[in-house]
Amino acid sequence: SMRGPKKKRKGRKKSIDTLPLDHHSLYINRELSWLEFNQRVLYQAHDEKHPLLERVKFLAITGTNLDEFFMIRVATILRQIKNGSERVTPDGLTPKEQYASIHSRADRMLQDQHSTWTRLRPLLEKEGVQFLEIGSYTRTHLDYLHQRFMNEIYPVLTPMAFDPGHPFPHISSLSMNLAVVVRHNRETKFARVKIPDVLPRFLQIPESVNGFKGQTFVFLEDVIKSNIHELFPGTKIREIRIFRIIRDTDLVIREDEADDLLQTVDEGLKRIRYGDVSLLQVEKAMPRRMLGVLAENCGVEAELVSRSDGRMNFGDWMQLMKL
Repeated sequence: SMRGPKKKRKGRKKSIDTLPLDHHSLYINRELSWLEFNQRVLYQAHDEKHPLLERVKFLAITGTNLDEFFMIRVATILRQIKNGSERVTPDGLTPKEQYASIHSRADRMLQDQHSTWTRLRPLLEKEGVQFLEIGSYTRTHLDYLHQRFMNEIYPVLTPMAFDPGHPFPHISSLSMNLAVVVRHNRETKFARVKIPDVLPRFLQIPESVNGFKGQTFVFLEDVIKSNIHELFPGTKIREIRIFRIIRDTDLVIREDEADDLLQTVDEGLKRIRYGDVSLLQVEKAMPRRMLGVLAENCGVEAELVSRSDGRMNFGDWMQLMKL
């Protein structure tokens, strides 16, 4: 009577034994599991138990987290691909396979951040904090914002044209930019305007201008967009689209490689400025030709560009904590 169960147990043990400890099905991908962790942080932004501003803060944290993830973890995988590495992760993925699965998962998260914001926004409005979209600017808004644009924003903008005669301008990591197509003397030109990070992302409009009891904010990029003609006088503005990039900033210092720490840090800083692009995020409505020019100049395959439905760079929402 004792023999039956024993035999059974032996069989079960054998089936586990047949899986060596390094079998990929026993492992969860490190990068994908980190993305799931960040998703849980994003769920906190949906949780009504938290005060409203706390929920906005969770959204901002996932934004900053995801940026760092692209700067370091994704960049490392891209470097492996570039170096032709076929090294397989414990869960059985080559760098290319890993990048593909991470990219689609992270892309979903970028969309989720936007939909989280569209849920939080009406709630903030109920509490007396309003965010205006460019489409709902009145004449009064436009006049007021034009004045502020000329005084505060225009002086720190540096539009750069690029065409066969001008090289593509260097685009720094984490910067938000406007890609602009202008017609001038029957010629079409591309230009890029960096949205200055020295200015706050949210500009407050006084109650006297807006008539809304409470606080009203507009987005910096929208104020620049609505005054873009000031930057390109005498031209026809054909297209304005937002994009941002994240570069490889992972500075790995290994003792055997780094005899000279300063040199390594110096090379690392160079890489931060000129590192390979690990994310190119663009407005969904960006025309194919413009997207092609950006993707080619950033060294990103067109199908790996993240196309965004709404706002980008949610780390900036931390600025709302001062409300």
